Amino acid sequence: MDKKQNCLMKTMLITLVLAFVFACIPMPGNAQNEPTVFAIVDFMKVKPSQEAKYVDLEKNVWKPMHQERIKQGKITGWILYKILYTGTSDPYNYATVTFFDKPANLEDPWAGIDAQKILPGKDIDKLMNETGEARDLVKSNLIYRQDEVVPEGAPGDVKYIEVDYMKVKPGKDAAYLDAEKTIWAPIHKEFVKAGTRAGWSLWSQVFPGGAGADYQYVTANYYPDFSKIGMADYNAAFKKAHPGKDMDALGKKTEDTRDLVRSELWQVVDMVMKQ
Repeated sequence: MDKKQNCLMKTMLITLVLAFVFACIPMPGNAQNEPTVFAIVDFMKVKPSQEAKYVDLEKNVWKPMHQERIKQGKITGWILYKILYTGTSDPYNYATVTFFDKPANLEDPWAGIDAQKILPGKDIDKLMNETGEARDLVKSNLIYRQDEVVPEGAPGDVKYIEVDYMKVKPGKDAAYLDAEKTIWAPIHKEFVKAGTRAGWSLWSQVFPGGAGADYQYVTANYYPDFSKIGMADYNAAFKKAHPGKDMDALGKKTEDTRDLVRSELWQVVDMVMKQ
């Protein structure tokens, strides 16, 4: 293996390991028969002095390769996020999310991708080394989409997402999923109708997992611009989504199933999606 291939393999090592293990387990079910969506979330730690360089590499080196992966049908999209309100003590401050529509595509998602053909005239070894110097890959998570609420099949122009990490109480997985899908999904539909949200999604964590995991589920609220954050009218949305029902009682039903570990605000920096 030459140096260029070795750098690429090191960069994607965690992805391939997770994909191999995942192929050996049954796919989680989707009660609403929505399109299958998996995502690999790579969390990056970028030093302030390297931030401009890192973003440039993602946009001008890695994005063209993701575009080729979409063209070949290996992935359906890629998004680069900056995690806002972080400091030097935070473990990560950037993230990339790569989307897949088939579990088989997770096994070798970089097969057939020739960086030299995609970036003719570029020193690929140098670019791979610069990527490694600009950021540390802190961790990779494999997640599966359980549910989504978007207007007319697409969230439109999303500039920010609020990421909420949920730790489900022992034995409460089924109850938690039921609460999200039957209580909260209808409320999020009302937020979308009111224009205060561009969408919402619910994801289950596939790997890493186990009893020691910090969280098992993630929800994401989509916002078209910063001014919409925190503007949702929960009382009005609840009354429309669940007329005649007790908001406090349904809220307690949700709280009995999980703890909200933390919330993060992510800003879209760049993206490419299958058309």
